[in-house]
Amino acid sequence: MNKAFVLGLSIGVMSLASYAKTPQVDVIVFNADVRTSNPAKPKAQAFAVKEGKFLAVGNNSFIRHMATEHTRVIDAQGRTVIPGLTDAHTHFGSGMEIAQGIDLYGLNDRAEWFRQIAERDKQLPKGQWMTGGRWDISLLPEQSLPTRQELDAIVPDRPVVLLDIDYHTAWLNSKAMQLLGIDRHTVAPEGGEIVKDPHTGELTGIFKETAATQLVRKNPVYLKAVIAGTEALPVLKKLVAHFNQLGVTSVHDMWRSDWSVYPAMLQQKQPLPMRVWFGYMADTSAEKTTTAQFAEYARQRDELNRQFQQKEQQWLQGPQFRYGYLKYFVDGTLFSYTAALNADYADRHDFNSEPISSQAKLNDLVSKANAVGFPVAMHAIGDKSVDMALNAIESSPRHRQFANRIEHIEVMSEAAMPRFAQLGVVASMQPDHAISGNYQESRLGEARMPYSYAWQSLLSSGATLVLGSDWPTAVENPMLQLSDAIFREYNGKPRYSENALSLDEALYAYTQAPANVAGWGNETGSISVGKWADFVILQGTLQPPLPKNLKDWRVAETWFAGRQVYAAKPRPR
Repeated sequence: MNKAFVLGLSIGVMSLASYAKTPQVDVIVFNADVRTSNPAKPKAQAFAVKEGKFLAVGNNSFIRHMATEHTRVIDAQGRTVIPGLTDAHTHFGSGMEIAQGIDLYGLNDRAEWFRQIAERDKQLPKGQWMTGGRWDISLLPEQSLPTRQELDAIVPDRPVVLLDIDYHTAWLNSKAMQLLGIDRHTVAPEGGEIVKDPHTGELTGIFKETAATQLVRKNPVYLKAVIAGTEALPVLKKLVAHFNQLGVTSVHDMWRSDWSVYPAMLQQKQPLPMRVWFGYMADTSAEKTTTAQFAEYARQRDELNRQFQQKEQQWLQGPQFRYGYLKYFVDGTLFSYTAALNADYADRHDFNSEPISSQAKLNDLVSKANAVGFPVAMHAIGDKSVDMALNAIESSPRHRQFANRIEHIEVMSEAAMPRFAQLGVVASMQPDHAISGNYQESRLGEARMPYSYAWQSLLSSGATLVLGSDWPTAVENPMLQLSDAIFREYNGKPRYSENALSLDEALYAYTQAPANVAGWGNETGSISVGKWADFVILQGTLQPPLPKNLKDWRVAETWFAGRQVYAAKPRPR
């Protein structure tokens, strides 16, 4: 017998034997419009999942032949399937304040604020703080700031801390200020303001920027009252379930100076179906910016990440949590005139706002963070602040070793645009801020608008772009964010649409790009062989021309590491 034939036959038998011993395919999805976010194979019809990972991605015929009697086979009926989405800028943990308190989002009647606050006061247990907020004076006919006296008249005995829609301003009642140790003699930190009555000098209960952060939200009394470690875990589970329903399987959490809820996840037998890339909102006071303090941050990071890595070896569902970066602020917001611009505000001539930090301080913060292995995320909205953030990153000797990033970038200078790619700085932006706001043109003037929310310009210049919602300061629905990035329409009319994105560009910035930034790009972010099977089945098929009602589309199913974690209920006929 021909030796070559015998050898070939032997190899064939061995291959069949090996295949027979291979664990069975767990799930197959076929007859789908698969948008993979993998540039090497951007579209497919079907895929197979085994042991929580994508085993094969291809056409219907090939994939369906992999099914056995033990395989769950899903006919997508032509619907679009995308990777699990990553909200690359969300204050995820801050959602606990809303879940435990009150949500005034979208209310355009001050009297309705007061009615809902009074109603919530009746529902909360005695002694529990009322938190949350998301109040927005831009929606009111009369846009004066609220006062502690108004809160005292409704809730005199319970401490109340309600944040505005931007989370840059806090509204407190007298009880809260008393417990936090704040009175008329309290000095506002640099970059912040304690608002006082111009006639009496009494506190109005309004705290802006760093005063809201350092005196209120970072106050140990407040942190202890709002976050109680494992007691917050049920609330965290509700938040995860809510985001899974929206197709989100990963978040970059821009939280505050507290992470106590996340170690509680380690006690779970079944991990939460969410991957969290956590940023610590570090204190910038002199005593908290020493070399020793940064070394302590690094020690805490390494210990916490070690614990999660060990647990993940038992869970076998991929990365679940990493304490990854430090968060800093350079300025405030355009709406409140606290964003720092290179030229005066267009609607307030001869007025500008100073950055929260000096250039020298920003340089020091970034260099020290990078020196101990932390990338930074820097909130910079005005063009002056964006320039300062880029300068600070460039000044760090180790900046090229990290995915340092700038958040929001609501307007930039023309000279800043190519620097993102040159310095390897990630542009992190939130599409709905560009569409839902009605003040950009008035604040910036027509000449600066081509450099406002310049998504396409940054992407075209070679920058890495990631997208998110900035929830709870904005709507968390990723379909709305993707729609805004693609259509860039305001009240049905294009709004500087030259900076809009294609579907593939927007989807990549909501999936693979943020996975890369978190260091998980080889494990998640696309529907690719060998990666964890996080995927989303949408309600229909995305065909050109894309539907203008994309923002209203719903998720039919969400899967995390090959496990279904959400399924929409069938709609009644």
